[in-house]
Amino acid sequence: MIRDLGPYVPKRAHKLDAPIMAMLLNGVHDHHRGQVFVVQVGAGNGETGLPLLPRFRDEGWSGLLIEPHPQNFAQLDALHANGDRVAVLNLGISDVSANLSLHSLTPEAEAAQRRAPRGRASLIRDRIATPDTSPEDVTSTEVPFLRMDTVLAELGIDSAQLLAINAGGHEAQVLASLNLAALDPALVLVHSAPGTAADEACIASLTAANLHPFRVSGWLAGLAPARLAVPLEELLTFFQRGLGTPQDTEE
Repeated sequence: MIRDLGPYVPKRAHKLDAPIMAMLLNGVHDHHRGQVFVVQVGAGNGETGLPLLPRFRDEGWSGLLIEPHPQNFAQLDALHANGDRVAVLNLGISDVSANLSLHSLTPEAEAAQRRAPRGRASLIRDRIATPDTSPEDVTSTEVPFLRMDTVLAELGIDSAQLLAINAGGHEAQVLASLNLAALDPALVLVHSAPGTAADEACIASLTAANLHPFRVSGWLAGLAPARLAVPLEELLTFFQRGLGTPQDTEE
């Protein structure tokens, strides 16, 4: 049951993003007693984006990490080369199976844009080609794309506790390529731009799978009801409602 606790308007809302994301991941971890399997589409180089690397290294999480961009994948593969709980795949996910052109900045153009995110890639060229770039700054690579249900069936994966998707504007097609309800995740995180048709399609996919949608740190989060066991003391500590230990208060 979701109860309305009344309005809360923080002065700097962005400062809540990282702790709330950590609480969501903690909730998945605690509810499943550390037995968390992740399916991540658009894993990047493994060290940017969602803070999942510490979970794989230190908390026993396992997963399937999928990344289509060759340079990103090379770093991702090297990052998990010595582990046995994480599998990595160099391909893209879509609602069709085909070879598609993946666009990204050339290494030189990316180096020149110091403030831009590293390793960005998209099937949508206009997401990469900005007013500050020339046509020569964008490179295209043909990459195999498969449906997610095909990949999961081939690998014998029938469930995951966390599904994370960052597909450069192609997130709705990724969600359309699998039976989300059958995968039965406790938490789905989709990197989606509010107010777009693609975002509305993603919200529709989450709600159709009986997940409750929320916005957290630039992500569209789909929460399974009663599946995130965030301890109340963790929430109260975050909002600094603790009064110290008994020893502190006795003096």
